[in-house]
Amino acid sequence: MSISPLKLQTILPPVYKGFISSKIMSLDVTETKATCDNCLRARDRRFSFTYKKELKCCTFHPYLTNYAIGALLEQDEIQQQSTGAHQGISKNQGIQKIRNKIAEREFAFPIGMMAPFDYQYAFLTKSDDQFGNDENLLCPYYNRGQNRCDIWMFRGVVCTSFYCRSDYGQDGQKFWAVFSDYLSYVEMALAEECLVQMGFSPRDISDQLEFLNKREFEAEETEQKQISPAIDKSLWIGYDDKISFYKKCFAIVKNLDRNQFKEILGPQGLSLEKEVVEYANRRKN
Repeated sequence: MSISPLKLQTILPPVYKGFISSKIMSLDVTETKATCDNCLRARDRRFSFTYKKELKCCTFHPYLTNYAIGALLEQDEIQQQSTGAHQGISKNQGIQKIRNKIAEREFAFPIGMMAPFDYQYAFLTKSDDQFGNDENLLCPYYNRGQNRCDIWMFRGVVCTSFYCRSDYGQDGQKFWAVFSDYLSYVEMALAEECLVQMGFSPRDISDQLEFLNKREFEAEETEQKQISPAIDKSLWIGYDDKISFYKKCFAIVKNLDRNQFKEILGPQGLSLEKEVVEYANRRKN
């Protein structure tokens, strides 16, 4: 029985449909070997090591953009209102974790939410076979009860583009790598555009990026889970209502059109866009 093609637009947040090229959004990205619901690396022993089926490749803490956080919070509040649930307390464990991270200054910045330093250090220094096997590295947005992601529609770039094996072999893996580069560029360009429109300077933005993908750590940073109140205040430049801030970022992105998006991407981003289509066309079964 033939399988209906899976279009790229179905695995991306709906907000992107308004401005990402239709050539990209309509690409066939069907992958039958590596799937989230039936983890290949939990059962195929031809790999150098397998994953635990209850952890899969979710032993990773993704970066979430400011506008993705805003979208999740906005949709959650709409859900709460429709069900009469208590406002500010989510039934979705992943979104409640986001709310907790904001309240506890757990690396929740204007540009988005990052892994705390203690996690970044643990992930950087792990052995290869800890990935997929060490529950201490499990994503905070992962629902253990359902064995799947709680923020799936707005999951990070790595979570969207990582496939341990592709139906198209090396050509497929190369396509996903190129797409990952493109989507990373898109996410950061849009997150920074939100900050520019909200009054942040280039220096303000740069100060936040120092907390992302850190490579060298002081001893105390290897156990750091929170940002100090003073640093947090300086990075937020006077914004006190962080939840409203994130929702405003989502509103900015949601209202973009294709021409505005192209201007934000610039020549480099548009070149990456062409590469995605080019490498998609190179794939062969």
